Amino acid sequence: MEIRAKLQSWVNYHEIKQQKYGVFFLILIALAFVLGDWTFNYFSFAEFILIGIIPILFILGQIRINFIQLKLLLIVISLIFMNSLLRLIMGIEPFYTRIIVQASIKLIFYLFVVACLYNYIKRNKFEDKFLAINNFLSVVVIVIGIYIVVSIYNEHEYPYRLLWTFTRQDYKSYYFSGQSDFIRMRSIFSEPAHLGHYLMIILTSNLMYKKIDMKRAIFLTVVSLGVFLTFSYSMVFTLLVIIGLYFIKNIDIKTINKKYIITIGLILTGILFIFSSYIYETLIMRTLNIITGVDTSGFNRLVESWAYVDSSRWWIGNGINHTPVIINNFAYMLSDLGIFGFIPFILFTVWTIRKSVLMGILFILLNISRGGYLGPSLWFLVLFILIYNDNHSHSDKKMLGGPHHEETI
Repeated sequence: MEIRAKLQSWVNYHEIKQQKYGVFFLILIALAFVLGDWTFNYFSFAEFILIGIIPILFILGQIRINFIQLKLLLIVISLIFMNSLLRLIMGIEPFYTRIIVQASIKLIFYLFVVACLYNYIKRNKFEDKFLAINNFLSVVVIVIGIYIVVSIYNEHEYPYRLLWTFTRQDYKSYYFSGQSDFIRMRSIFSEPAHLGHYLMIILTSNLMYKKIDMKRAIFLTVVSLGVFLTFSYSMVFTLLVIIGLYFIKNIDIKTINKKYIITIGLILTGILFIFSSYIYETLIMRTLNIITGVDTSGFNRLVESWAYVDSSRWWIGNGINHTPVIINNFAYMLSDLGIFGFIPFILFTVWTIRKSVLMGILFILLNISRGGYLGPSLWFLVLFILIYNDNHSHSDKKMLGGPHHEETI
């Protein structure tokens, strides 16, 4: 009993102290999100950071999972195990034991981490702090990206290669269609689309969770500009869809303060003027090429990504991590895990849409734009959806000076 009392006292002490030094853990979690594309010996920096954080939080008594979450985790783990066991019993080839074990451990690790971090942030009411830290880091990432682009345009005059030590350095990762005249911003990510993926999660979380005043409108404009400078067609399209949906659902034009309209109008006009040639080459011409069939990348993402689904064993899949990397995560789930992975993925998608159309659409668009369920990008998206999908505490916010809106999107 004495040992139990001491342990409880230890937990209570650090529960109080979390409000002081919890920011340190929030910064590390946000950094893990930013450094997800950096790798060393087959592990991402995000995984190194998370592996370091979780044991410390456990020692401090901050790792807690409720019964419902535990049941959900066990169900998913059981599905993964059943999928591999059935493949083994049925003698379905190929069956690479080492790959299956490693991939299963990594998938279970991410599921466990998402549950732990969600509970940690929610229980300590760190939603505001966590979003503020991510907002700050997103601006830093954009500034670094602009610095790198300027350096490349100036014949690599300014040093930046050190920032790419643990990620791609080839010119194909930042040239637009192989043209050196158009540099796509990717900052410290491995690809421009990955930067856009990161920024879209930050932008949508802000739209869902925070009231939009002048300061936040400027911030969202900066983030939107960051997405645009990636010249990633899928990410710019996602940006336009999310912003459009948000305005349609939440904004009453008649009640918007005129100074907001003038400010945003001037900013957009300036962007269109400065980047007119880029917009024409990267967006307008790209759209025309897609319509005429010259550019088939969109078709490949939406249709050909399903080619790896084996029609004879679609229900059980090729095996966890047995399919080559697919951009479309929906196709990836079905091709790898069959219905054992696809159905839970669809159910989570439906749940997200029911909670918020905006977050649901974001989840769908990002998952047909970037593949990989064994990396940090998908699971940070899930974490942000779980944290900021429920914004009832901010349901009385004023949108751009307009009336109160209780309905969320």
